[in-house]
Amino acid sequence: MICRYLQWKNFRNLKPQRLEWAEGLHLLLGENGAGKTNMLETLHVLTGWGPFGNTRVGDLPFWGGSGEAFLGAIFEGDETVEVRVGISSRTRLRLNGKACRATDIRMRVSSLSFLPGDMSLIEGSPSVRRRFMDRLCALLFPLYAPRLHEYRRAVRQKTAAMRRTRETSAVTRTMAPLASWIWSMREAATDLLRLGLKECVGLLPADVEITFSRGGSSGIEDGLEDFWKGVRRYGEKESMLGVCLVGPHRDDLEITSGGRQAAESLSRGHRRRAAVALMIAAGWAVERKTRRKPLLLLDEVMAELDTEGRKKMIEVLMERKWQSFVTTAEDCTPVWPGTVWRVENGKVLSGGG
Repeated sequence: MICRYLQWKNFRNLKPQRLEWAEGLHLLLGENGAGKTNMLETLHVLTGWGPFGNTRVGDLPFWGGSGEAFLGAIFEGDETVEVRVGISSRTRLRLNGKACRATDIRMRVSSLSFLPGDMSLIEGSPSVRRRFMDRLCALLFPLYAPRLHEYRRAVRQKTAAMRRTRETSAVTRTMAPLASWIWSMREAATDLLRLGLKECVGLLPADVEITFSRGGSSGIEDGLEDFWKGVRRYGEKESMLGVCLVGPHRDDLEITSGGRQAAESLSRGHRRRAAVALMIAAGWAVERKTRRKPLLLLDEVMAELDTEGRKKMIEVLMERKWQSFVTTAEDCTPVWPGTVWRVENGKVLSGGG
């Protein structure tokens, strides 16, 4: 799947524009604040993910002071898909002319985005890796996002009950099957990631192994049994602390190299290359599972890589033949094998200028 046409009006600092995109690699050059990330964000919204970061739709600033923004795109692949988004105090999504949910779009158009913060996948906190796994699983498994939402709501309810010293058995029974299901999906995604990493050997600086680790696990293979064993094991401590200690919200993706934690054994430059390899492995997993090529959105990722790392990343992207949108500054750009665009004052200019 590729984005063939993209347009926006009144979105952030971007000036109204309609663009046509070819297949392959697209490099967007521009100074900080020029609008590169905002352009990627239009695709992030149009592919069912919403704004970058923790920004709420209603908090988005609009170009020219308007109270409403419009985004539209046509995606082409095995089918042609038109997506339109109206943004004001809320978001209105339309897929091929009909009102839809974000999940409906994600199941038709797969995209993966990676921001500078995602480069800390290796040495960052477990929450960084859980967020990475959640984005991947939402594309691989249609029911994942709504069930994760249900599970998180149950965790909040149990936490509130414990802090008020109220009974928690009912909400724990709600959590158990959801936790088991989420664990099984994350384990399946990890298996696909492991295969995808084998496709990125040239980018990996050393052998890297990944292992999925359940939060509060007692080492029992069956997820439901494992959850209940953990609840019995940590129940008293949970009540004392007022915190849920067992379940997917405590999971981690353990990343090792040479039998040691990759965060300790790899240099900073090699950790960055391993993070990019995981990102590309996620794209491979999506293509393998859904039979659709994903769109890849990489914001300032190359700035975190050394010259060799940038070269290897570009080689792998060319091999995958995905439509990729990459933002960066000129001073860290090797010879680019795709289309170059320049972004200036909220305007995307073809031909690099």
